[in-house]
Amino acid sequence: MATRLLRRVVWWAILAGTWVSTGQTAAAARPPVPATLLVNGATGSDTAPGDRQRPLQSISAAIALLPDPLRHSVTVEWMGGDYATTGGRDMATNRLELMRRMRPGVRVTILGRPDQTGKLPILSWQEGEAMVDVREGDWWLENVQVGTGTTRQRRGLQVSGPGQLTLKNVTIRTCSFSDAGIYAHRGGTVLLRGAIRLNEHLHDRADRETFAGIIATDHGLVRFAEQKGASLDLGNGSLSASYYGVIRLGCETARITSWGEQNNCLAVNNSGRIDLHDSAVRLCARLKQNTPIGLEHDGHILAEGAHILIEGTNDHAILLQKASTLTGNAIELRGNFPHALAAYSGSMFVGRFLTDIAALQATTGASINVENVRGKITGAVTAAHGGIVCLPDRTVRSAP
Repeated sequence: MATRLLRRVVWWAILAGTWVSTGQTAAAARPPVPATLLVNGATGSDTAPGDRQRPLQSISAAIALLPDPLRHSVTVEWMGGDYATTGGRDMATNRLELMRRMRPGVRVTILGRPDQTGKLPILSWQEGEAMVDVREGDWWLENVQVGTGTTRQRRGLQVSGPGQLTLKNVTIRTCSFSDAGIYAHRGGTVLLRGAIRLNEHLHDRADRETFAGIIATDHGLVRFAEQKGASLDLGNGSLSASYYGVIRLGCETARITSWGEQNNCLAVNNSGRIDLHDSAVRLCARLKQNTPIGLEHDGHILAEGAHILIEGTNDHAILLQKASTLTGNAIELRGNFPHALAAYSGSMFVGRFLTDIAALQATTGASINVENVRGKITGAVTAAHGGIVCLPDRTVRSAP
């Protein structure tokens, strides 16, 4: 029996040595990927090596050259122009698929470069589930435009765990009724830097099917990685967090306008969270029946260091339902809001208003704690069914 065991050990050692030798030979046979690859849709060829003299033609050809696992960082310089297809090398022609195992600290940077006319790369392929799909690895996308504003481009960038995507100075032109320009789910992470623009030209006028929001769901995370010089500009969209998804701003300025049916500017539900994190935030829900800030089902907004300006004409400026919370020290209302704030079903508000406010209502165990009002309270203050409203000068409780 000992002899048979010894034979098995020797046999497996031989097999392991053969596998390692074969793997090392295959790895050695493949030329190492250079630190910089160039893509030029006008002058490149996908049979070229991707250097400055002989660039590649398609972005998929550049990605196809990356080994798996990737052991050192690579920069892909992408010359400006309209790209109607990824090129279809080891991926779909209408979806940029970014998936590589990477050593710790390794990143792939896709950097847009202006062509002779000043145009940056424009991703214009259509009809895919998402225009960019990140599944694994650490990726950086800078100085590009995703989408051309057609209704056949509904979702822009989609990231799932363990993938991470950094966006810097990116413009998104996707169109839908309620889909996302940026979508993080299943533990995916999106980091934002510089100027992030989603249909920013639509603040003053928009059709219904021009929506491009930011969605974090199922433990997805979208957050700004820097504040200085960073901004968010959504011309027809919203921030939406649910199912333990988190959105953190932390940029200098954010402007969010919503034109869609049943689309609040900040929409948080089912244990989602939005952290406004020292940002100056300007909100406007163009349809009267919508609410600039609407939370329900254990949704949470943390805004203690932010300045929130709410504009428009809506029934409510802030609506909290079903055990939701909002904390904020500087909230400014500019418009016509018959109800400044209503809280229901165990929800809680703690904050300060910098302007006149209208009616306040707390019901079904909800609590409203207004620490300060620089203007006047011009509407009724009511509490019912266990609700309570605490004002600087008085407390309103529901009748026993």
